[in-house]
Amino acid sequence: MHLRVLAVFLPVLGGSLAAGSCAKPAASVPKPLVLRTTATGASDLKDTFAQLKDVTVRVVTPGGRSVTNLEEIQRGTTDLAISMADVAYLASAGQLEEDPRPFDQLRGMAVLNLNILHLVVGATSRIDTIDGLRSRRVALGPAGSATARLTKVLLEAHGIELPQVHSELLAYPAAAERFVHGGLDAAFITEIVPSRPVLTATTAGGRLIDIDGPRVEELRTRHPFLKRTLIPAGTYPNQLKPVHTVGVDLLLVCRADLDEDVVYRLLEAYFARRPGSTPPTDFERAPATPIPLHAGAARYYRQRELSR
Repeated sequence: MHLRVLAVFLPVLGGSLAAGSCAKPAASVPKPLVLRTTATGASDLKDTFAQLKDVTVRVVTPGGRSVTNLEEIQRGTTDLAISMADVAYLASAGQLEEDPRPFDQLRGMAVLNLNILHLVVGATSRIDTIDGLRSRRVALGPAGSATARLTKVLLEAHGIELPQVHSELLAYPAAAERFVHGGLDAAFITEIVPSRPVLTATTAGGRLIDIDGPRVEELRTRHPFLKRTLIPAGTYPNQLKPVHTVGVDLLLVCRADLDEDVVYRLLEAYFARRPGSTPPTDFERAPATPIPLHAGAARYYRQRELSR
């Protein structure tokens, strides 16, 4: 009797085990990749992001100012942004006036283009040099921006203290509008050429003046991130000759804990889109960030060098 029951039970048990051994584990659903950035970062890098179909770009802050962009990366609010090189270096080294602690979560991805300082004055103004800005109404750049820091230092290099000018901290579009309607005598604007706010101001009759001379050269010895450059003739309306000025490199910066493969693929997509761009990114200088490179960026540049 017991043998009969056992003989009946064993085939059933064997079938159950066989069925269990053939069952496939539930397929794991890949976790969506979300990249948090600023509104300006999303706009500037939209062609790059468009190539990464599995990455969702989420705009979480307005952006547009180097200091706040870096603070947001350090806090973990964003994963990626663009900053001027001098501010990124100071933040990483713990030398920012606004926040002197080291920003240890910053990592470099690429040196991008040169961000060029424009000084626009009125068409009929007698201002021909920075010295002529005393007692004038001058927009120094947005509050908390690298431009506002740079223009303050530039004025001081010419012996002009802030109380000696009627200075305002304005976003570039607002400064251009104020300039057009006669509310400003001059405006400093730091952007890649051609700059839309500068186009607005020069179309209304504004003209660009040179930022050069011995005091600018002396300033460059103390601020090595400042680079001499030219705005080619004809870049803006009625600009008949090249304009001498200075600029600071822009950096693509990310958080240290951003996925290595995502950083690698971002750079791959970025440089795939850049060859025909204006102005082009110099690939040879791209890895030379003044802050530590992210591991994904280091792998990207290393592999490209080996592939030559």
